[in-house]
Amino acid sequence: CVACHSIDKGGKNKIGPALWGVLGRQAGSISEYKYSKSMAAHGKPWSFEEMNGFLTNPKNWVKGTKMTFVGLKKETERAAIILYLNKNTDSPLPLQ
Repeated sequence: CVACHSIDKGGKNKIGPALWGVLGRQAGSISEYKYSKSMAAHGKPWSFEEMNGFLTNPKNWVKGTKMTFVGLKKETERAAIILYLNKNTDSPLPLQ
């Protein structure tokens, strides 16, 4: 992930948008980042379920995304990344 994204608080956008506080944020909403038209129009908040679907197969979840990552097939790997993202925020989503 860090090859294309920063995760640090106050981190800059790279090839991909900064991921600090991504869970709970609207998809395509960082004003300083140029998203694909499809991601900008996606408009859904990044929930656990939304992030899981995207990480499974980004190009299928948001058709037209410019993210080249093919996705993660292992549920445990996706869960670990989602929990990590949820820790890297000022407002973590409640675990259910």
